[in-house]
Amino acid sequence: MRRMTSLQFLEILRRTLNKVDARLVDHGEKVGYIIYTILNAVGGFTKDEINELALLGILHDIGAYKTEEIDDMVAFENSHVWQHSIYGYLFLKNLSAMKEKTRPLLFHHASYRCYKELGLADDDVSGLIRLADRIDVITNYSNAKVCREWIIENRGTLLSPYWVDKFLDMPNHKEILEEIESHGYLLKMKKMAEELSYEFDEIESYLSVIAYTIDFRSEFMVLHTVTTVNVSTSIGERMDLDEQELSNLHFGALLHDVGKIACPVEILEKPGKLTIEEMEIMKEHVSVTQDILEGVISDDIAKIASRHHEKINGNGYPLGLSLADLTLSECICAVADIVSALIGQRSYKDAFDKDKTISILEKMRNDGELLSSPVNIVIRNFDVIMNEVSQSSKEVIQAYQSIMSEFEVLLEKYRSIEI
Repeated sequence: MRRMTSLQFLEILRRTLNKVDARLVDHGEKVGYIIYTILNAVGGFTKDEINELALLGILHDIGAYKTEEIDDMVAFENSHVWQHSIYGYLFLKNLSAMKEKTRPLLFHHASYRCYKELGLADDDVSGLIRLADRIDVITNYSNAKVCREWIIENRGTLLSPYWVDKFLDMPNHKEILEEIESHGYLLKMKKMAEELSYEFDEIESYLSVIAYTIDFRSEFMVLHTVTTVNVSTSIGERMDLDEQELSNLHFGALLHDVGKIACPVEILEKPGKLTIEEMEIMKEHVSVTQDILEGVISDDIAKIASRHHEKINGNGYPLGLSLADLTLSECICAVADIVSALIGQRSYKDAFDKDKTISILEKMRNDGELLSSPVNIVIRNFDVIMNEVSQSSKEVIQAYQSIMSEFEVLLEKYRSIEI
């Protein structure tokens, strides 16, 4: 894949999170902008540090997509915010390029009066995230003037005096509050994004974060994306796709279910057969995926991601495309998605064994639903491909298990501390 700009990445992130709850993506953008502005004024931080912390601000509530506490977060805090704070910290620590730099997320809802108990210094960056978070929330519920008064009133109790003083010492701090209230921050946010730059491995880590945000919502979906990616690339390599085609296939498969962020968990995890109405909702994830990626990422990647439910006989969805309309990479991703669904456990079925999986693939091939060549490669190399998938999935399994085990430990440790 050609180099992705931060604008592209942030737009994909924005569109993805916006499909869950528009309040949350607006909140993250504002928090990121406030952090970026304060750090530039304070000094003592490198450009990379400022950009990383601004991105951390944008992503600071990503844990809510697991714990579903959006109402709590965009309103006034309560003890439940420990859950999304802990989950978001562990999620990004295990899956993003930021690793341990995500630790401020763990305490971004902690009041200053808890700092001694938590072992935090006055200038801990979590206090900056908290200040930025509260600025947006208070401004949203009232106005810039009331927000400034609230900040002054809660200095040294709810808010770190270090970061409050840094903010109030800024000559333009009133202007910043007014920009948050009026959405005038958006143009400056774009300028900030233009200054960011990511290497290939960083891009993949952040795109993986987006993909696994969906997968990790359901214990039955954890390995679906990584399996689809690995089956896709295994087929592509055996069909002699060139380096660019393999890269596009990899990222298309990685993002193929990003639209499921808009699908209710109760449908994703329903133990029985979906109703007609529920199936229609589920099918919408493909169009949502297209909406998220179209015009942002390359057309080749966007089409691979959004056409994985098309069938070569024209009986797929959402466009009813046929073989003449589909590329080889799009057909490969469709096969890989089916393989992943068949060999994976779901809330409504156990994992299918080799014989049953191959039997279903053969039927779909013979019925003209799936392209023969990639299906035949899977059948001929089934054991080898499954071994490759198993090896490649270990890291994701370990990350998921680590998140789940650490989550319980940290929740038990901190849940009694009143924020």
